[in-house]
Amino acid sequence: MEPARIIAEQVDGLRHEYRIELDPERVREAVDERLRRGGRKLTVPGFRPGRAPLSALRTHHGKRLREGVVDSLAISVTRGLIAERGLSPRSRPSIRIDTEAPGAFVLTVDVTPEIELGDMAEIPIHRLRATDGDEQCAALADEYVRRQLFDALLEQYGFPVPEEMVDSEHTRVVAGYRDAVGEEPDPATDQELAAIAERRIRLALLLSEIACRNSIEVPRAEVEQLVERVAGRDPEHEDEIIDYYLDHPTAMAELQSPLLEERVVRFLLERCRITEETVDANRLRAVVLGEVADAS
Repeated sequence: MEPARIIAEQVDGLRHEYRIELDPERVREAVDERLRRGGRKLTVPGFRPGRAPLSALRTHHGKRLREGVVDSLAISVTRGLIAERGLSPRSRPSIRIDTEAPGAFVLTVDVTPEIELGDMAEIPIHRLRATDGDEQCAALADEYVRRQLFDALLEQYGFPVPEEMVDSEHTRVVAGYRDAVGEEPDPATDQELAAIAERRIRLALLLSEIACRNSIEVPRAEVEQLVERVAGRDPEHEDEIIDYYLDHPTAMAELQSPLLEERVVRFLLERCRITEETVDANRLRAVVLGEVADAS
């Protein structure tokens, strides 16, 4: 880290905030170096170009150049601090120069949660099979397995989740509720929706970490095929839709998320302790729909 000192530090969940003071001597030297390099181009009244002494250059151009130096040093210090502390920023760090003390700045870093994965081989899963079931029963049985798996994972791993991600998901969940019900949720319902949003974000982060640690990926060709299927639903704008996904990595990531989730689920189920039970279709529906209703 460049010469600087941390004069205040605060950690609130996933947000790390530092108040940092730059070394005044380092700032002065950097400003003088810029003045010397640009001296021939910097004009000072009463002096011919390139002939003004350093003191005159400081008087007329020092403040402006100092702002650029402080910005540059703050970025350098930020990089050094992040590396030194082993932080994993989730987004671009925020640097706010203190206008009352121009040699100081406030650095805010939102980090990714640390998830320590343990042994997932002992997760118990109870799989139901219907003797007289149809495709709907098969889908319900799969949902039952996934819900057991997700519940077990969330119970096993507790870690802080980014508030802004939860807030964003909460907004989406509320919008879905509003479209389905036709009215705003009451306070009690809104609290339930907030819990659902946090669960979704926590689960998404956990599955992503499992995928990363175990090198689980979705082949590019499979993603492109999915993009083509989505675009094919609107033949009139098919090319525009394909170009949109290719030009927007975030949209592409959201599109491939279900594919990655499916691969992670298969990976985990191969390692779970699974017991099976054969029931009739009515019993399967009663068990699964009852579980879903209780969990929601």
